[in-house]
Amino acid sequence: MTTGGPNGRHTITVIEEMIMLYPQTNPFRQAIDLSGFWEFAFDPADEGERAGWPGGFAGRPIAVPASWNDQFDNGRDDLGPAWYQARFDLPAGMDPGRQRLRLRFGSVNYLADAWLNGVHIGRHEGGHLPFEFDVTPHLRREGNLLVVRVEGDMAPDRVPPGRVPPDPQHIFMDQTNKLPLAS
Repeated sequence: MTTGGPNGRHTITVIEEMIMLYPQTNPFRQAIDLSGFWEFAFDPADEGERAGWPGGFAGRPIAVPASWNDQFDNGRDDLGPAWYQARFDLPAGMDPGRQRLRLRFGSVNYLADAWLNGVHIGRHEGGHLPFEFDVTPHLRREGNLLVVRVEGDMAPDRVPPGRVPPDPQHIFMDQTNKLPLAS
């Protein structure tokens, strides 16, 4: 900000900075960060869904968020499909009976299908953009299984894959009131 311009007038210069806000846990909102080690499996024949993988599969550990291309030598040039899964429990303050609970992904490249406890909760197309699904009716207090199928094939209308930035988007779940506020 600059003050004391010509003729006693004030000049204000605003410097804009892009700030991404993530849900913060406070007395009115809880968030669970689901980042960490998940289970992962390549599906080169694209048979996972027919084989029942939305209900769980045998996988190997992978760090999330991150690209499988950077974590596995045999996956360096693989574009999928591939599957991720994570298990989690709800903390004491989260209650699907009283709150709306959303699962938010910071970024998945390029096509993502997600299942929670064996139920397909949604599909998103478009790499590098956040998206979310309302998971309220599908959550359990304990023993939740989140499964995500990712397809990153190159196509003329898709952004090509690349390295994950130093501060990648996270995957988390948060809660809000069941009734949305309106002005």
